[in-house]
Amino acid sequence: MKKSLADKIEQYIKVLIDRSSEHKIEIQRSELAETFRCVPSQVTYVINTRFTEKKGYLTESRRGGKGFVRIARFQDNSNLNEILNKNELLVFIDELLEKRAITKKEHEMLRYLVIHGFKDIPVKEKNKLFAAVRYALDSFTQARKH
Repeated sequence: MKKSLADKIEQYIKVLIDRSSEHKIEIQRSELAETFRCVPSQVTYVINTRFTEKKGYLTESRRGGKGFVRIARFQDNSNLNEILNKNELLVFIDELLEKRAITKKEHEMLRYLVIHGFKDIPVKEKNKLFAAVRYALDSFTQARKH
């Protein structure tokens, strides 16, 4: 039985994730499309239909010149909660940059802190920390406006 292009793209992404020590990858849609000689929308279709939360994956993407797709596979719900809370905080930080509430340098520093600064903290504590950081950032940016 011949595999469809979507099947091949899915299999390729799964191999990349399996080879990753953290079971997550960051790829560029255009590069993947180039590899498979297809349009980026085909890659988007595969990611949107085959890498869903129901199937054990969490995806995050940004379009544009420096666009990317991050795909993470999670093992259990506690891991999912951590990924969701972390991603919610990262999205909030991205929104602060878009609204010009923080500078590019502050944005980079905050993202680095969230991604790399809390690795050895237990999940429950990490989630509390992410919530506290978000609240503090919101308060900080609101106070900065006035």
